[in-house]
Amino acid sequence: MEQADRRTRLADAAIAILGSQGVRALTHRAVDAQAGLPAGSTSFYCRTRLDLLRLTLARHVALDMADLVADAAAADASGTPAWTLPDLLARVQHRLVDWLRAPNRVRLAARFELFMVASREPELAAMLAPMRAQFLAATEAALHRCGLPEPADRARMLVTVVDGHLLDCIRSGSEAPLSAAQQALLLRALQA
Repeated sequence: MEQADRRTRLADAAIAILGSQGVRALTHRAVDAQAGLPAGSTSFYCRTRLDLLRLTLARHVALDMADLVADAAAADASGTPAWTLPDLLARVQHRLVDWLRAPNRVRLAARFELFMVASREPELAAMLAPMRAQFLAATEAALHRCGLPEPADRARMLVTVVDGHLLDCIRSGSEAPLSAAQQALLLRALQA
């Protein structure tokens, strides 16, 4: 197995642990077991817990961005040169449904575990900041494509609403994405 494959396998195992058991369960030994690799494999690639969290965060962001790229490609394949805001909200709704569905739900829970760790770990927070900026830039580009003014401000608002909604769904065990009424409120807020 190539090193890149093994690192990906370890990061995916760490995401599974974070999302199902929480940050306290994240140990090098637990990641080895989850990945089905010999004891010491995680320590070989990630000497410290912070190294393991860095690897996990990078993989998590790559997976989330791949989802957004796939969504944009699907939109481009539709042949529509410009999106309407309702089109964008339909794509957001699709993304919410997908992320709330198993097995992505575990990955979603891991995201919030990583956010909480980053709130107390300056080095991880510094790594998360440009990754978060990339996510906001993708949202801003989508809003710009819809022709909305001030897409940067609206992107921040949309990402905040989506993250809050997803966090609430993880907390409550709900798989319900935004309701039609909530989407209408969000649509009005984004247009305001």
